[in-house]
Amino acid sequence: MKITNYLLAAIAAGMFATPVLAQADAACPQEGPDAPLALHEEWIMQGWERHEGDPAFVFSKEMAKFYDLKDPQGVFWDNFAPGDTQLFTDASVYGANWEGHVNASRSIRHGMTDVNHAVVGRDTASSAIGFVGRIEPLEGNVVAFDTRSQLGWSCVEGSWKIKHELNYAWIVEPETIEQILGKRLQH
Repeated sequence: MKITNYLLAAIAAGMFATPVLAQADAACPQEGPDAPLALHEEWIMQGWERHEGDPAFVFSKEMAKFYDLKDPQGVFWDNFAPGDTQLFTDASVYGANWEGHVNASRSIRHGMTDVNHAVVGRDTASSAIGFVGRIEPLEGNVVAFDTRSQLGWSCVEGSWKIKHELNYAWIVEPETIEQILGKRLQH
């Protein structure tokens, strides 16, 4: 009887160990193109870019790689956010808030500064980057800005997703960032 109990206990322990092993397989990348710092740079350099003639920007379509839209709760703050609100607790609402602004732009270009760093753990990470941008609206004057961005990431089903966002931007003269934007503006 004791042998049967030990055998059943061992089988039960094995059944519960399987999810732990599967969880280890679903760990998020610590380095490379799918790690937080690389994703942060991709988030700004590809996710928020706009070129004349691009289709309409729909946040849930364009940014699903970066945000957990199945569980969108988090903290998202941006002093440059359009409208009266700078703080959001839902990524879907935060992102949708930007759609009108992005779609009212002929082009939005970015360039990375040398301010970037990440601290990466197994299930959470934090990354910080510096970037500049140039917005050419369909109507109105060009807006140039310098920004510091900090993102808090959570490992969700093997992929890093933004759960915390803090962006602080300030207006600069367009010519002060031309060198950083480089050839991108010449095209």
